[in-house]
Amino acid sequence: MSSKDLPVGTGAAVGLFGESERSLVWTLARKGEILVVHFSGEVDENAGLERLRPHLEGRVVFDLEAVRRMNSAGVREWVNFVRNLPQVSELVFERCSPTIVSQLNMIYNFRGPARVRSFYAPYICEHCDVDVDVLLDVDTHFPDRDPAKVPPFQCPKCGRPLTFDDIPERYFAFVVQL
Repeated sequence: MSSKDLPVGTGAAVGLFGESERSLVWTLARKGEILVVHFSGEVDENAGLERLRPHLEGRVVFDLEAVRRMNSAGVREWVNFVRNLPQVSELVFERCSPTIVSQLNMIYNFRGPARVRSFYAPYICEHCDVDVDVLLDVDTHFPDRDPAKVPPFQCPKCGRPLTFDDIPERYFAFVVQL
């Protein structure tokens, strides 16, 4: 079945006895010529990414905002999955969760041939004691790919400057490779 014929749909990893483990859930949606895959949950040994591969072709965007956890078996499955998508002409990661950012920084070939478009970064308002995950666009916020330059933002509650809540050179290290 061609992904052009694929309606909006969902998939989930299936356990040993056929019941849905629901560790990782994905939703497919077509936006013009682009297939968007929204991932949600945990990438682990039950992720079942092989079931998704046949539906991916052409230009594909992985929306990774809702990926909350990834174990070592899931990392291995993910790396094998993204490096073997023969029908995909362009792969983009967008709205990468902090979990995905962590893997981008630790695992050399985690993104395979994908381009990272955007990702979430942790900020805190020291005045309000509010944690805020801010969506950063790689081209807008890191045009020179310098991980030491932390983009400034204001607190949505009080308007005061937010403080980046990690070590910039560590959290933004992957942008150098993009």
